Amino acid sequence: MKEEEASLMLIRHAIDNLPQPQKERVERCIGRIKETLRDYEEEDAGLALMLVAAEIAAE
Repeated sequence: MKEEEASLMLIRHAIDNLPQPQKERVERCIGRIKETLRDYEEEDAGLALMLVAAEIAAE
C-alpha cells in the first residue's frame, strides 16, 4: 500500500468516527470544496488545494 493510500484510509477512518453533527459538517464541507474545484482545470485545482492544505496545516 502506498503512503498516500494509507493516509487517505486514516483520514477517512477519523472522519467516520467523528460525532454525527461534526461528521455531517465535515462531509458538507468536502462536498462544497469538490464542487468548487470542478470549476477549474484538474491540475490547477489540485495544486491550489495542496497549497491551501499546507497553509492550514502550518497554522
